[in-house]
Amino acid sequence: MNKVEFLVALRNIAFASECIAAVIGLFFLFTHKINRVLKWFPVYLMYIFLNDFIGFKTRHLFPESNNLILYNISNVISFIFLLFIYYKSVKKKNNKHYIVCFMIFYSIVFFIGGFYTNYLNQLQSAPFILGSFLLLITIIIYFTELLKTDQIIEITKDLLSWISGGLLMYYVGITPFRIVREYYATQSDSLVLFLITIILTIIMNTCFIIGFIISSKSNMNT
Repeated sequence: MNKVEFLVALRNIAFASECIAAVIGLFFLFTHKINRVLKWFPVYLMYIFLNDFIGFKTRHLFPESNNLILYNISNVISFIFLLFIYYKSVKKKNNKHYIVCFMIFYSIVFFIGGFYTNYLNQLQSAPFILGSFLLLITIIIYFTELLKTDQIIEITKDLLSWISGGLLMYYVGITPFRIVREYYATQSDSLVLFLITIILTIIMNTCFIIGFIISSKSNMNT
């Protein structure tokens, strides 16, 4: 297997992990009661899978933009939706207030960024990095609250904890590479960014899959 075949195989595994996570999530959605806003999470995963798959398969039709508008839109939806999940999940009013501010701040930066970046043919840079940091802070806020409750005893059975773990690993890993993306994008070793993204995507979706499975077993035992 040469380098190109290896990368294609790895990309296919990442697509498969996205698809499996979405399908298992949808199955879990229709067979078990999912509380709170998490009931929309499997639908979100299916959207991300279809968006990535369509964007990858049709990229040759738009050689100048590489369908980047699809990814810019999905990034906005992702950050707002994920932040909203935590807004609905945290208990303290102050933390809810912070998360609302995060969503507004990210939206403003994304809007302003449109005056300096053509989102049709350029990936959002500053808004993505900001969104990543805000989401990471929000996840820490969630875990901090969780540590102060009795729910921490059954953290491995908590779906949002698995989702948070997957998101935490993905954005902690990907954000530094996105910060230096301009460097990697112009170098022969730009494959590093691609490989890191693929590997982190697989790890993140594996956490989602485990979370759905463990949560479903927990529900059957109650």
